[in-house]
Amino acid sequence: MKPSQVNKLYSKLTPHEQAALAFEAAVRLNGNEVDAILEQVERKTYITLHADYHRRAYGLQFLAGQYGIEYWKNRALMLLACDKFDKGEQQGEQIANQFFNKTVALELALIEVCKQLGVDVEAIKKMAGCLPDEFKGYDLPEVDSELIKQYVDMFSGLIV
Repeated sequence: MKPSQVNKLYSKLTPHEQAALAFEAAVRLNGNEVDAILEQVERKTYITLHADYHRRAYGLQFLAGQYGIEYWKNRALMLLACDKFDKGEQQGEQIANQFFNKTVALELALIEVCKQLGVDVEAIKKMAGCLPDEFKGYDLPEVDSELIKQYVDMFSGLIV
């Protein structure tokens, strides 16, 4: 079958089928096929919310999601390390402290980014499914400022 005939077949697919094929072509790094599929996707004109609002609203959801992933990952690894320490493995305490420091850095980074954005930290934590007042009333220990910067950069990159 000629490429032009294949391209015409793309127009007969549903948008869901087109999206699935385009995704698979992108994974294969086949830009030509992605372009051919996109050419056949029906075009619509929509009235939507302001683009800046849309980007910020989705960015905040991405921030909450990424914070939740990092938070629970660090907490789980910290608990595993504590379990190793409880079983007598000396490395366990050092590893648990490493993940505790990452969790503190994550917290400080979230506070910094939320301040920059004018967003309530508690709202982000609640959306992420994290305990919103876990660090309240505590003076957080000093942690590696480079680690905090890495988290700030990661979080800031999610918000436009």
